[in-house]
Amino acid sequence: MPASFTITVSTPVGPVAVAVERKRVKNLNLRVHRDGSVSLSIPLRAPRATAEGFLARRAGWIAEHLVRARMRRERDDGQDPGTIPLWGKTVPHDGSPAEERYRTAMLERLPEAARRAEERSGIHAARWQVRIMKTRWGSCTPGRRSIRINGMLAAYPPACLDYVCLHELAHIMEPSHNARFHRILDGLLPENREVARLLRQPAREIAREA
Repeated sequence: MPASFTITVSTPVGPVAVAVERKRVKNLNLRVHRDGSVSLSIPLRAPRATAEGFLARRAGWIAEHLVRARMRRERDDGQDPGTIPLWGKTVPHDGSPAEERYRTAMLERLPEAARRAEERSGIHAARWQVRIMKTRWGSCTPGRRSIRINGMLAAYPPACLDYVCLHELAHIMEPSHNARFHRILDGLLPENREVARLLRQPAREIAREA
């Protein structure tokens, strides 16, 4: 059995590569590091399937801690407090609460983004809403065909909003993050993994490089 390997986990914030290492430990130890990397230590004789099952069950926890790590980096990165990232660019901060500014920006842009995504996919939601969420960029209730988009997504480039809209529409067809879901999403947006990686970076870094 290899001493180390990588497992890609489907999480609410997109696919995440987890570095797995066999060590002289009794329990599985999962860590999300400050730089956004994720590692898992497992006992020397533990099979790969044990790690895969554990990570699948902890997908929500991984997503939550990745978002927290990103927020800590944004808070501590020394950026000008008089600016704010908006749609992937740095703009002056008007002094209003960031959450409210992002929510307003999302309410303005979501209807057109949702229309494009429905037209592209051929899948239609009964309801689109904007919410401020701590650990998810979007969520879907397939039975009601109801989709919620995180207003904080307005900090990122518009391509990220398009990706999340298509991601949630795909959940109407397949509720779980299984192989069928990823086949659907790959068909709708072949570059979805590249866009999902943007959402694991601090929005300020992306805006600074734009």
